[in-house]
Amino acid sequence: MSFKYKKGGSLIWEDNDFNFYTKIDGKEVFIGRGMNVPYPLEEGDCWSLPGGKTFVYKDGIISQVKSFGEDKKILKLKERLEDLYEKFEESYLYSDPLGFVHKAGDPKDIEIAGFIAAGFAFGGVSQILKTLDKIDKIVEHKFYEFTLNFDAAEGLKLFKNFYYRFIKEKDVAALFLVLSGILKKYGSIENFFLKGFNPSDLNLKNALVSFSERAVKLVDFSPVYGTPAPPEDSMVRFFFTSPVDNSPCKRMNLYLRWMVRNSDNLDFGIWQGGIQPYQLIMPVDTHIGRISRYIGLTSRKNPSFKMAEEITENLKKLDYSDPVKYDFAITRLGILDLCKKNVNEADCEKCGIYDICNQTLTF
Repeated sequence: MSFKYKKGGSLIWEDNDFNFYTKIDGKEVFIGRGMNVPYPLEEGDCWSLPGGKTFVYKDGIISQVKSFGEDKKILKLKERLEDLYEKFEESYLYSDPLGFVHKAGDPKDIEIAGFIAAGFAFGGVSQILKTLDKIDKIVEHKFYEFTLNFDAAEGLKLFKNFYYRFIKEKDVAALFLVLSGILKKYGSIENFFLKGFNPSDLNLKNALVSFSERAVKLVDFSPVYGTPAPPEDSMVRFFFTSPVDNSPCKRMNLYLRWMVRNSDNLDFGIWQGGIQPYQLIMPVDTHIGRISRYIGLTSRKNPSFKMAEEITENLKKLDYSDPVKYDFAITRLGILDLCKKNVNEADCEKCGIYDICNQTLTF
């Protein structure tokens, strides 16, 4: 049993099984296990247990939140986002590329189909899904088998005249060439990713840098591009973005969310190699960036990796162990056009986050 003190505040102690306790109203109270508790605590930290109990750290004191009706913004924010999280569950998968991945049954197919789906997750959802369906037909629904046995020459024929916006046939062939190299040398994308993963890292930034750098150096691209390394103007690098370029790495973070989280019926949680949900980073696109500004999760104007980290750290105050669980729900507000760029009072009053929105409305 080890003890931890906050000067002038709550006493916290931890047992040999990494369970944290404190005293509230003179009674011993379990407040979380291991990394579920954001220790050392900072003013305003708020976290929830799997059973539903929520605690807040305010003025050096830990207290249980019994009602979110209190006039405290962070609690209102948590209440509204929890409501959205409960509302936008698996029945809304039709509006997301993740729904396409749910068509796969075998974990090996899910891992590959997920990377492809996340890689093409830009633009309108209807067009994304049409593109994914084209790829699905080409690989005959066998993503793992097709990728493992991928032949560049044959692949260029199969993807002849394929395009999605700026992604052309050679870029798709190059993508499958990389993924094939990963499977042949490491057995899975997870094994390859874990080579650059440090369990003690706060988040997956360093692992993302390592993954993308190693991926584009893994294979000889000559069968596709005619040169060992991909040309500067090739788009295969688009599938392997890196925090080094201050890219928000939205699609990579989206893929990692799908593979790591397993606490609901949205994400798969098939990666079991040690990555924890609290190490995930919020996938930031224009919807997340805009709405996060509206509700005070970021002060930054343009999507970037720094914005992604800032949003994630603020969400940890609401749910430290699983901050990116709100991603799917918040994104529905933008994708389903429930939160519009051109705001007006009639639309905004129907929004589930209306009373916590910082957007200045001029009516």
